[in-house]
Amino acid sequence: MHNFCLLNIKRPVLSSVFSLLLVVFGLYTFFQISTRELPKDLQPPEVVISTKYTGASPTIIASEISEPIELAVGGAEGIKSIDTISEIGRSTVRIEFFTNIDVDDAANDIRERIARILDNLPEDSKTPEVRKASAGFSTSMWLSVSSTSISSLEIGDYVKRNLVDAFSSVNGTGRVIVGGINEKAVRVYLNPVKLSANDLDIKEVESAIRKNNVAVPAGTIEASNVDLTIDLGKTYTDISSIKKLPIKKIKGKTINLEDLGEVKFGPVSEKTLFKSQSPDALNENTVGIGIYARTNESTVTLSKNIRKKIKEVRKTLPDGLKLSVSFDRAVYIKEAIRMCYQSIILALALVVGIIYLFLGNIRAVIVPAVTLPVSLIGACLGLWLFGLTINIFTLLAIILSVAIVTDDSVVMTESIYHRVEKGDSPLNAAATGSRNVIFAILSTSIILLAVFMPLLFIGGISGTLFREMAITLSITIVISTFTALSIAPMLGSKLLSKDKSKSKIVLKFEKLFKSFEEFYSDTLNYWIKKPKTIIWFMIFVIAFAGFLFKITPKTLLEKDPDRGVYLVFGKTDESSSFQYTVDKAEKVEKRLIPLLQDEREPYQKLIMRVPGFGRSSQSYNSFIIIALLDNWKDRKESAQKIVRKAIGRIVTVPGTMAFPLTPNSVRVSNYQKPVVVTMTGPSYETLYEWQNSVMKELRKNRGLADITSDYNKNKPEVQLVIDENKAKDLGLSVESIGKSIETLFSGKSVTTLNEAGKEYPIILQADLKDRRKTESLSKVFVRSETTGKLISLANVVSFQERGSAKILTRYQRSKSVTLTARLVGGYTLNEALNFIEKTIDDKAPTAGIFYKGKSLDLKEASSELLIIFALALVSAYLVMAGTFNAWRQPFVVMLTVPLAALGGLIFILLFNSTINIFSQIALVVLIGIATKNSILIVDWANQLRIKGKSVESAIVESCKRRFRPIMMTSLSTLIAMVPLIVGNIGPGAGEGIRLAVGCTIFGGMLISTFLTLFTTPVFYLLLCKNSKRMDEVDIQLNKEFSK
Repeated sequence: MHNFCLLNIKRPVLSSVFSLLLVVFGLYTFFQISTRELPKDLQPPEVVISTKYTGASPTIIASEISEPIELAVGGAEGIKSIDTISEIGRSTVRIEFFTNIDVDDAANDIRERIARILDNLPEDSKTPEVRKASAGFSTSMWLSVSSTSISSLEIGDYVKRNLVDAFSSVNGTGRVIVGGINEKAVRVYLNPVKLSANDLDIKEVESAIRKNNVAVPAGTIEASNVDLTIDLGKTYTDISSIKKLPIKKIKGKTINLEDLGEVKFGPVSEKTLFKSQSPDALNENTVGIGIYARTNESTVTLSKNIRKKIKEVRKTLPDGLKLSVSFDRAVYIKEAIRMCYQSIILALALVVGIIYLFLGNIRAVIVPAVTLPVSLIGACLGLWLFGLTINIFTLLAIILSVAIVTDDSVVMTESIYHRVEKGDSPLNAAATGSRNVIFAILSTSIILLAVFMPLLFIGGISGTLFREMAITLSITIVISTFTALSIAPMLGSKLLSKDKSKSKIVLKFEKLFKSFEEFYSDTLNYWIKKPKTIIWFMIFVIAFAGFLFKITPKTLLEKDPDRGVYLVFGKTDESSSFQYTVDKAEKVEKRLIPLLQDEREPYQKLIMRVPGFGRSSQSYNSFIIIALLDNWKDRKESAQKIVRKAIGRIVTVPGTMAFPLTPNSVRVSNYQKPVVVTMTGPSYETLYEWQNSVMKELRKNRGLADITSDYNKNKPEVQLVIDENKAKDLGLSVESIGKSIETLFSGKSVTTLNEAGKEYPIILQADLKDRRKTESLSKVFVRSETTGKLISLANVVSFQERGSAKILTRYQRSKSVTLTARLVGGYTLNEALNFIEKTIDDKAPTAGIFYKGKSLDLKEASSELLIIFALALVSAYLVMAGTFNAWRQPFVVMLTVPLAALGGLIFILLFNSTINIFSQIALVVLIGIATKNSILIVDWANQLRIKGKSVESAIVESCKRRFRPIMMTSLSTLIAMVPLIVGNIGPGAGEGIRLAVGCTIFGGMLISTFLTLFTTPVFYLLLCKNSKRMDEVDIQLNKEFSK
């Protein structure tokens, strides 16, 4: 390998050409790589099957729709989990596949399986909608279309007609949804009394409306020259034609539809509220447009395209209508990435400054100042070749690689400059100095690659996140090694010379460092004679590190993230009406409006929706308020501090349970709370008993709050009891009774009105006043199939009020209940899950236990942390054993790992951080960079032993000789981490991520650097005193050949 260094020294142009090629192609590919917040393919392939069955109870939905669908799709290839929800009027079956399954193939397979059972589903249920969910799991942008003068109904109709298609056509858009829309429909509110007065029942009105609105091709007229097509078009062209529809003629008088009730335009769902509040406009009628990015599309690029389209659309908007961006994920991404770039540039500048202080030669600074950018820019070419994206994880890897890249070039530069200081010419110094450190640079690079190699084979969420960082770091290490062995010696041979005139700062630093070096030499001579003390110290370090690991809080992501928004989730009693929930939600909103209007408070907008999103979208006792905050640079307080100021206003509204949360999740989840545990069992009755006993114990834990279950029997229900014998005598069938009640009380879409190219459903339903009381059933009449007379339902139907479950869930094709909870104070998710597991094992030992949402993410990540760490240690040890050709020396080097881990854990606690995905990555990286110092010492000691020195004199001299490069590389690493720590004072995008990585690496390197200088020589002397020299075999072979 030394020949490679010599080749670059002899042919500097060749070395420069390779470097320029790396820079040119690196810069080109940098602008081709898409920019995202998180790695692509983070979310597993998922297919969702939604089926509507208007008015059906959860029990009917479960037995007649959900379970048959589960049975049909259960045999599909690659299914990881099946999660089913049966609620009033709707079934949702969510199928998650393993990551190696192609979501398009999976969706097609599911569609084919569903098609086979369509005939087995209820006649009045809608056709199941099969949708693949991987194209866009979380919205990239939310746009608001709002007005104070135009109704929500008209805004929604305009959005559907004009804006959905406009934004769907934007390049990079995967899907467009409309949120909070009151879809326009023709509402026919029938009066049961008027129906019976005109000798009509609901079935006859429904039939008349449907039969008078059909489009039938009636044939052709064969004229002499042309054929004329006869088209019997639909009757309904406007709402007046529906009102004037003749239903029946009685004694010469025509009874029209408008004579039987009220016909008007109205919303499809009468139970949806969506409005926004701005500092300059309160109570705006609002409709949201959600923009999803196409699979693997750059969020930042899509945002740019959408904003360009908004400027075009605004020119065509009607007067009084406003279109604005409410939420843009790209803002957070761009800010977080900008902060990462800022950290990289600052780290480079600080590292160059440290090198200048140590070497005191401005020319020596040029070497790392050139090799660092070449390595980092060249890494972009690697990212492009491997199909990676620029995201928070890859940028963190590049920040970490600043320290790694610096180490290689600093070690090479210091070695060459040391020869220059000894009097060698720059050319000879480059040749000799490079030879002295080639093994150290190569071995440390190979060990680092070995540490990251296991990360490529880890599955789950940890594997996806770690893999991108591992590949990025590996690419940078390879390029860094190349530049350290090519550009660095070439530049050293041209630029390095002994500088006799040094600045005052350098001279002061040299004086300080010299005294520090002498202090180290004296202390080394003392401690090397105290091996027992060092051994006991190492035992204490390992034990203390294990203790700290156990007590350090463990979370999935960084602590207290600031994403520029917080959410207020609210609930009222299970039996609450929609209007009651709206009243409570508006009271909570009213308490936040003063904060919105206060110029000193960093609020941009409040958006409220009743009911809530996700699993709460059909729960009319739920609501959500989204508080959008000012940009990070425009405010002094973090989102957590803002939430703490608002929480007192939110939680004290009587009659509702409302709490604010800052969004924090790697993968998208339908659960707002962090604690989500699912129990499966043989029946809902058994599960109900289990959950009550478990929840009773959970409520005793002060670390948990708002403990709820998705299964309860508090939903009031009126069960109709039909006297079948009496109904049969009167000529009434159960079907005719059920259909009449379904239409009048639940509402039924019977046909459509085509107006200006847009179809609107025509919905039949009883008027609101006739739907509020059970006594109204006595007004409903059904025609007898035997006598032809109208019979009042009061003659055959009675009522029983009871409590029922609002939703029924199944998980992995078993009946299930899901418990959720919030965390209070410093109680961590890991502690909560351990406590809940223990409680379930005690109270419901036969129950199946599963996790969802953040709990699942944490479990998947935590279960693999120790495996990752162990594999990294084993890989590093085995590679070192191969490079050193020995078993004991790698053990000496590996003893630096507990020191680094101890330092990392101490600083995690010191900076009030947690063990999360980001600090886990930092701990793994520490294995590689912390062992570098020990490798430098052991490698030089081995070289000195080859020259004939004793083990003790070799290790002592090696420590003293390597003291300067060790301090240079370690201080460079520490300085490179400073921007990650110091740059997080005050609010900022992704500040928790950078802090978790920065404090872990900083603490690990700070403590391991100084302690390694004593533990490595002591253990080398203890373990390698009787070991053979590295060239022992060569000596033996020479003896054999000389015979």
